[in-house]
Amino acid sequence: MKKIIVFVITFFLLYSCGKEDFIEDLFPEPPVSPISETIRTCIPIGYAATVMMSHFKGNKMSNVKVEQNKNAFILYINTSENYPYKFKDDDYNEMIVAGIQLSENTAIISIFFTKNKLGIGRLRLKDIKTFPVMFDEESVKIVYAGYDINLGGDMDLIIDLTENEINIEIEKLNLERAINEYIAIDQNAWIIDVYHNNTLSDFSDDEFVINGGQQSIEVIDYSTGSSVSTMQLAMINTHFSMDCLRNPTTGYAFMQDVDLETEERFIFGSVFFTFHSGCDGDVEVTVATGNFVTSIGKEIDLGLI
Repeated sequence: MKKIIVFVITFFLLYSCGKEDFIEDLFPEPPVSPISETIRTCIPIGYAATVMMSHFKGNKMSNVKVEQNKNAFILYINTSENYPYKFKDDDYNEMIVAGIQLSENTAIISIFFTKNKLGIGRLRLKDIKTFPVMFDEESVKIVYAGYDINLGGDMDLIIDLTENEINIEIEKLNLERAINEYIAIDQNAWIIDVYHNNTLSDFSDDEFVINGGQQSIEVIDYSTGSSVSTMQLAMINTHFSMDCLRNPTTGYAFMQDVDLETEERFIFGSVFFTFHSGCDGDVEVTVATGNFVTSIGKEIDLGLI
């Protein structure tokens, strides 16, 4: 196999004499931004859900303001105070957690990231995209799909869920826990476990475990179809904590990328990434095929911090 790879590379080096960028264009590094974006979304969501459960258990937090009416609630979390999970280019300074408490240990919530702080009493909620959260002795569990997350948009928002809608949300918690990359891709959903170590009032020892996957199709120019891309991503048993904010320290990611920019140039390949214990901000390319084959063994910066 190694001889074949060397032959192919040598052939293209000879063929591309005088074309310095040819090999780089043909064998680019696999993109890691989908992994980074998933982490940048999952970790704040896990934190917000844990803050909510801590509030349910009677804990007071200096960076959290609460508005409550019966079982409906809104938490305003100031992320400029006692909040460690601001990643590179994050520009929000407040998270708003709105939801319905179904029981002592279960809620349906929505989370908003806002740049400008909103005073208590100025927020109404309607047309909310929701997902379930459940607390047990070991962890806070969250299940969400990409379309469950509110990124900006109209802030004139009322939570009004029917019993059937509530049951659908809770059913998400019954997703199979043993996930491999193929199941995860089919699910198009993310499962976050925040292991709180029985210290809901102390977030410094929380450990996040991310499982799940998603797929997306994008057409850049609809008139000509000059750029079409398909991306599939799964993350398996991915561990993240305050011990290292630069990268997950355990787990795997699988990505398949098809990107047709023009008739002359296209990307087609798959990559198996491994997260390592070193806190250097990198993820290792363990296995790769197609255009990414020359990246096997490389460590690529996730750019989280």
